[in-house]
Amino acid sequence: MFKALDKVNYDNLVLNHNTTKAKEPPKPDSLVNLSCYALNKNPSNAERAIKTIPTHLAPCVLRAAVEKKESETASVVLSNWPLKDLCFKEILGSDHPDIFQQGNSFYFDLIVFRGIRNRTKYCKITTVDFRGFKLNPTFCQLVIQMWPLMSLKKSQIKPKYLAKVIAKTAGLNYLGVAVSQLTDEVLPRLLFDRAIEPRYRINIPRGERMVVKLDSIQFTNSNTLFLDYLICNCLRSITPVYVSVSNIYIRSDPSLGDAIAESLAPFIVLRGHDMEYLEGISLKQLEDGIFFMVCSDIQKFSHLRALDLQDCNIYLQEGRTRSRTSGRLQMVSTLSSFVHLTRLDLGFNYLLGCLGELLDALKTPLEYLSVRGCDLNEDDLTALAESKHAKHLRELNLSKVCQFSIYENDRISPVYLLRITKHFPNVNIFNLTQNHLPDACISEFCTILTQNLTKLKALDISGNILTENNLLDITRSVGKLKTMQWFRFTCASNLLEEPFIPFDNSGEMKKKFCDTLASVGRHDIKVDLVKLSYAIFVDLLDVMD
Repeated sequence: MFKALDKVNYDNLVLNHNTTKAKEPPKPDSLVNLSCYALNKNPSNAERAIKTIPTHLAPCVLRAAVEKKESETASVVLSNWPLKDLCFKEILGSDHPDIFQQGNSFYFDLIVFRGIRNRTKYCKITTVDFRGFKLNPTFCQLVIQMWPLMSLKKSQIKPKYLAKVIAKTAGLNYLGVAVSQLTDEVLPRLLFDRAIEPRYRINIPRGERMVVKLDSIQFTNSNTLFLDYLICNCLRSITPVYVSVSNIYIRSDPSLGDAIAESLAPFIVLRGHDMEYLEGISLKQLEDGIFFMVCSDIQKFSHLRALDLQDCNIYLQEGRTRSRTSGRLQMVSTLSSFVHLTRLDLGFNYLLGCLGELLDALKTPLEYLSVRGCDLNEDDLTALAESKHAKHLRELNLSKVCQFSIYENDRISPVYLLRITKHFPNVNIFNLTQNHLPDACISEFCTILTQNLTKLKALDISGNILTENNLLDITRSVGKLKTMQWFRFTCASNLLEEPFIPFDNSGEMKKKFCDTLASVGRHDIKVDLVKLSYAIFVDLLDVMD
């Protein structure tokens, strides 16, 4: 349901928004709000007011400008912002979730840019915090490419000198990169292209700095944004404006050239990075062997709280041969570096017989773990159930672990999978999709649900072919859980039958399950009934995301 790098408050989780209380009628606007609305009609009045009113009222003025879509006023207010912090989440809350998205008619991203660029001597901003909002990719790229360089004085823009500073900060000599070509050609050319005319500068008062905080940024080998971020990151000791990113996503796109070199290229962003503030790293679809080449760079970020290694071509095997031992030791060493790690995704990697060793390497009990699609055996599941993490997990994804294997003793029995679920008493979200769950053990699973998984809020068993009676039994069981909010399952015998089954997620078939819940007094559980083909299709899209 959630991803490794997401921030989730499991205690206050609301999955069925239909059960939330109806919104109270809007209260009459306060005198302060009415005054702010009046000020916003005239930008010059707003400018005079923002310089004289008590500073704690500044967020009210900006919020009023956004609500009334007064772009000129909003820009003027930002240019004269009287507070050190400009945190849009605190000011706007959750009322404008898409305000920085492409296609928003208000173009608030451009308004913010204009306000920052035209800051006056009255502006006190030292922190611009965009966290909590999904940014327009073009605007995000603009912030990284241009804002730090826009804060430099004309005399400081010396491309060749700055290129050498970048190379030194990033330690490119140690990386084995052709430093001469990078510092003499590539970086100077990029810096020259990004040079800004003086009239477009961001004027930061002498001796002061401004940090721009972003939730996340994604890098691939199909564009050069990673070089722009390298420039931005390695010049942070020089540029008055610098960017701080909480989560970094790196993905390898298909390439026609040197696969190894191109796959390694985006990882240059980890060089010279401020290790203290990075909270999460996501690596996806890496070429074979790439992960182990960059382990040493990743290990430096000991403050990570989340790590996503989904589909990274990690191949581990139990045994004492040199190659097998070396791979496991490298993986264990990497995981043991993260003393604050609580969220981990190992999905779609080959970890047969090694999961216990990896879990033991972690210093802090996990709240989130995904081993979706991993090659595992029953010993791995036993190790998970007996680990220090079992009683602390709040979200567990064990989907697609009962897969076909040419070696029967390496295959996880669906019966065994269901039986070990009782060892996770505090789990709130459980994903067991596409595991060939058998009808024979549903009665035992229902007992586990009501006696052991008493804190469950969401259960996903879609993609498993079960009889209607067994699905109704599971529905009754989840209905007995006071915390349950969301239940997804598949009702079909097989893919060939689907075209002939009348199906409507809001129709008669769903009504039967909702009536079953109603019979045990539960009208607050969201039932999500999906076709088998849809469950598989959604899973494929999630892998490709």
